[in-house]
Amino acid sequence: MKSKKVYIVLIVLMVIFFLIMFLIFGLDELKKEGLDATIIVDKDTVWTYSERSWIRQTSFNEYNWKKYDVYMNNEKAGNYYLWYSDKWYAFDDKKNAVMLDGDLLAINANYDVPVYNFQKNEIDNYYQVNKVLEDNKLPTDVEYTVNHKVEFDYDGDGEIEEFYVVSNAFPIESNPKKIFSLVFMVKGDNVYPIYTNISNNTGFNGCRPYFSGFIDVDKDNKYEFILSCAEYSVSGVSRMLYDFDNNKFKILISNN
Repeated sequence: MKSKKVYIVLIVLMVIFFLIMFLIFGLDELKKEGLDATIIVDKDTVWTYSERSWIRQTSFNEYNWKKYDVYMNNEKAGNYYLWYSDKWYAFDDKKNAVMLDGDLLAINANYDVPVYNFQKNEIDNYYQVNKVLEDNKLPTDVEYTVNHKVEFDYDGDGEIEEFYVVSNAFPIESNPKKIFSLVFMVKGDNVYPIYTNISNNTGFNGCRPYFSGFIDVDKDNKYEFILSCAEYSVSGVSRMLYDFDNNKFKILISNN
């Protein structure tokens, strides 16, 4: 009889344990399955996120006249209806036109999507930049057309990470043999490549990279980010959504 009681107690404890584990992890996972979001980046990119999958949309009509949290140049502009023609136009609740000027990031989701208000800072020490240039067999005495960094606690571990963005694409005063665009993160003593584009200079090749937004789309308390790279003239802008997983950056979706 005693052994039977012990057996019943063990079963009850196991049930309680698995119930607690489900409430801690399983319920959160179920909630993530129901996340739906639409991300608009400037005039050329619409991505949708549903059931943990990303889709690049090529037709924008379905996303007209929906309300979005609108950010311009990384600052919250408001909550507006958007309508697409040659670009996205914004309207308030009374359908009055709202003027938007700058780089657009708009989000429509069935949950709150955190957006980090990042700042571009001057690069005050080129040690890490020069190291990456040398690793890629590039000269360190160059005419930069893009050179800044973004600093913040990207992964929420209490340590500040540095994101470097450098390029010599479309130089004015020099004629380098190689055109490069490099984006990388420095965490402690480690350098993590994000974007590397190096090619022979043909006069019109390469692109100038910049961040379009840091957002936590999948609610894992870590930011994903949108990296854009502007090509020459009307060639367009490449856009990529990145995540950091297993100590390396990977592209979740792009507009190509």
